[in-house]
Amino acid sequence: MRIPEPVFVFINIVVRLLLKSPLHLLMSNSVLLISYVGRKSGVEYSTPVRYMRSGSRLRCLTTDHVQWWRNVQATPGVSLLVRGTNSTYTAIVLERDPPSIQKVLSEFLAIYPQDAAYQEIRLNSDGSLNSDDLVKASHTAIVVEFELA
Repeated sequence: MRIPEPVFVFINIVVRLLLKSPLHLLMSNSVLLISYVGRKSGVEYSTPVRYMRSGSRLRCLTTDHVQWWRNVQATPGVSLLVRGTNSTYTAIVLERDPPSIQKVLSEFLAIYPQDAAYQEIRLNSDGSLNSDDLVKASHTAIVVEFELA
């Protein structure tokens, strides 16, 4: 089920507060808080984002219509609050590389199949990803990797 975009405004406030609290363990195994500077405004923003580990890096998925990844692409030095610890990372944005993005999508959605709806990927009756949807999504999905600075 996909949560409507306007509801995310409220959800993000609650999740931000939770991730900054001693109760962060309720979500911090799958959600981090990224703080970044707006590329045009210069204002600092924070937004919760689902993540997975890939070796020493952290990976997040988003879509090309979301703004936060453009900001971290312009200013790749970010702060991540991960499992209660705040550290500085360098963001690496992967876009317009469908074969690589398709691989990451498959890995990410194997862990978080409930997020397939946000990439507009249907699940087959056996729980696998619809291959046509996966190919289509690989053209609009954005992968952001974070490496400790």
